Amino acid sequence: MVNGGFGVTGGAVGGEAAPKGKRFIAGLVDLVAIPILLGVLAGVLLLAVPDSIRNVVLVAINIVWLLVRDAVISPGRKMVGLKLVSLSGEKVTFGQAFIRNILLIIPFVLVVGYIVEIIFVLVKDNRIADQWAKTRVVNA
Repeated sequence: MVNGGFGVTGGAVGGEAAPKGKRFIAGLVDLVAIPILLGVLAGVLLLAVPDSIRNVVLVAINIVWLLVRDAVISPGRKMVGLKLVSLSGEKVTFGQAFIRNILLIIPFVLVVGYIVEIIFVLVKDNRIADQWAKTRVVNA
């Protein structure tokens, strides 16, 4: 291996680099469909709770979802045959999942974070936060 655990083709140890189309579909499921479903379910369950508390709970649920999606299970990636691994090919830790999603967690950076991450995937085949977390999305 060369380049810190990357093979000659640019894939992380343990898999070939994920195609952009598959990453896009996985993102639609994991970052749009599931958060909407979680938000609707939690919103219904928290109808009697004051708005400020409900909003904090909904933000917390989405943050927890981002961490679980990367460190435990990603239905979107699973559906299209991808997985997230560390650069050494190991399972991603919760710490790496947090670092990988920092641009999506910080509320004021959220929209800009998504735009920056999409641009990096399109241009460099990897999110900027993947570089920070030392992770890579590969074919399963």
